[in-house]
Amino acid sequence: MSIKRPAPSWSRHPAARLAFIAALVLAIAAALSVASCGDNGGEVKWPSPTPSPGTPTPAASPSPSPTPEPPTELRVAFINLSSPLTLDADNALAGETFEERLKLTVQELKAFDPDVVGFNEASVTKAYGSAIAYLAKELKLEPVYARANPWFPGQSKEQSDELAKQVGFEEGELLLVQTGRWPLVGDADSIVLNPRTSESGERRVAVHLVLKAPEPAGQIDVYLTHLTGGGDRIRAQQVQFFANWIAATRTEGPAIVMGDFSEAPGATVFDPFVRMAFVDVAQALPGGTCCRESVAGVQPDLTARTDYIFAHGWTPVSVVMFADKPGERADGTPLYASDHNGLAAVFVLDQLVFPGTP
Repeated sequence: MSIKRPAPSWSRHPAARLAFIAALVLAIAAALSVASCGDNGGEVKWPSPTPSPGTPTPAASPSPSPTPEPPTELRVAFINLSSPLTLDADNALAGETFEERLKLTVQELKAFDPDVVGFNEASVTKAYGSAIAYLAKELKLEPVYARANPWFPGQSKEQSDELAKQVGFEEGELLLVQTGRWPLVGDADSIVLNPRTSESGERRVAVHLVLKAPEPAGQIDVYLTHLTGGGDRIRAQQVQFFANWIAATRTEGPAIVMGDFSEAPGATVFDPFVRMAFVDVAQALPGGTCCRESVAGVQPDLTARTDYIFAHGWTPVSVVMFADKPGERADGTPLYASDHNGLAAVFVLDQLVFPGTP
């Protein structure tokens, strides 16, 4: 199977991410001191409500159309978006191309026709608007979003909401779901991974939802997270914490885990997943997913991989990369959807390996 192609992020630089968050501290302090006044000028439709840990809530969207036939396969995609913000004040390329890059992402995903899509670094900024709202609207999928940053230790949800508005920036983990084919079972939930990446406003979160599926699956657990910064020891602790949460929250059906883990395939940090019988579905796929030096211009093929779709209970019939080839700007220069390549997998319901245990 292939995806039809349409005609510098900080995610690969943990230190740069921390530097950016640290640079917000002075603005944050000022924002908190004026939290009772001012607004976002009506320029940005902020996700409302922004879920606090344990209570991610789908944003408002049109009611899905009824599905005449039950699904026979689950089509899953994941990509780490490239932030529109940059640490280089003289380089506005990431922001200037953001709308074009989101359009490229949508084109690629529409060609794949996903049931579930996971996004890391889904952003809302005063300067560039809401990637969350745009992706949900264009793909006609139901969004479930949990903010990761900025969120300082000890802040209430209300304080963090106001802070994000005041500084004009937030990012987090976004799941889009075709609820017409795959209704949600109960409420989605989320958790802050422990330990934190730093004591600044950067934290890591994980999101979990359950899809209602035809038998023999019954229910399908979907998880999304993003690990970055902190070094190998911190990431290993976060993976173990995440794995413990998965074991405590998942149902008895198949499960999917997606995310950028900032680690190469086979790293020892994935041992908890191996012990839980999760399989890296892209392990035999040639090429890499991370990371381009720039989203524009001629770029070498990627060879490193930090992005994953893990599965428990079944094996996909197809796994491919997407957004690995550039589109074209109006001036004819190449433009990539992100500094990462995406992954897409197709799972067939009658090929489940069950019964089994989590």
